[in-house]
Amino acid sequence: MNIEANDKKRAYFALIIGIFAISTSAILIRWSSSEPLVIGSYRQTFATLLFLPFLIKDKFQEITSLKYDEIIELIVIGLLLGAHFGFWISSVKATSVAASVLLGTCHIVYVSIIGWLVFGERLNRKGIFGTLFALSGIILLFWGDLVEDPGNFKGNILAFISGILAGLYYLGGRKHRKNISLPTYAFIVYLSSALAMWIVVLLQGLEYQKIPNSEFQLFLLMALVPTLLGHTMQNWALAFLPAYVISITLLVEPIGSGLLAWLIFDEIPSFGVLFGGIIAGSAPSSTTKPSTGSALLLRLRAIVPTTIRTPKPNEAISGKLLLKSSITPATKLSSIT
Repeated sequence: MNIEANDKKRAYFALIIGIFAISTSAILIRWSSSEPLVIGSYRQTFATLLFLPFLIKDKFQEITSLKYDEIIELIVIGLLLGAHFGFWISSVKATSVAASVLLGTCHIVYVSIIGWLVFGERLNRKGIFGTLFALSGIILLFWGDLVEDPGNFKGNILAFISGILAGLYYLGGRKHRKNISLPTYAFIVYLSSALAMWIVVLLQGLEYQKIPNSEFQLFLLMALVPTLLGHTMQNWALAFLPAYVISITLLVEPIGSGLLAWLIFDEIPSFGVLFGGIIAGSAPSSTTKPSTGSALLLRLRAIVPTTIRTPKPNEAISGKLLLKSSITPATKLSSIT
């Protein structure tokens, strides 16, 4: 088995772990009584601090070696992530967990279309079928929730907007995860998202000081499980898989979140929600013909091929692999799918 095949297997394994972890996010948010932006601000602040020890130990030199344009683009990616969290956390408070999570992951459509139109990442027949199959599940789930409670409309709109922002976030992240190590990437992006949300919290005068200890415990759990474990696994997988593949597999998340909401909050999904979630979650994925990269945000330009570290064939997904530097002369970006 060649190294590239091993890389893909590890990436898919990381996605499974990441999706399970992210499925707990909406549950923890629903438990919290704080304002959505306050939740997001503390969540990303704790997540940033959790990465700091690894950064100080191994990656400080990499941050100082980044080009100005790279730093700006990472900050913009962080702003997209912060905006995504702001809209999505608000939607969790305003609609059902299943609908919020589903519409928050509908960025598969935008990733596929933008990747095809802008970056030349053409879908093969299996990819087209998988995208359409997943989209049909999204429509069914959205319809099932809307029929049962029309009052969820505002929350559904917020979740839909968050999905668009998430699509842009994943596309931007794909470029930089190919030539910047995970701790450096996550630290800058998470820090930027936290600062952006804190600015909005302060401008709106939201309460963020008189918060019970139980709330801080929830914020820390959000940082540890869905953010650090879940999003970190996704970001690692982005270096080896096309962004739209990450998005398609994320459609499993509504099923996990919906089941947890049913068990914990007695929030019973409608038949349309259950059926649509099963269809979306079972949508087949495929590969694309890779482009030279996925430049996004400030400049839609071609990416000069760079190199990344290729894990050894017998190297397991571990903290060392996830957190060690990934930049050494190895594999051309054009060979990464």
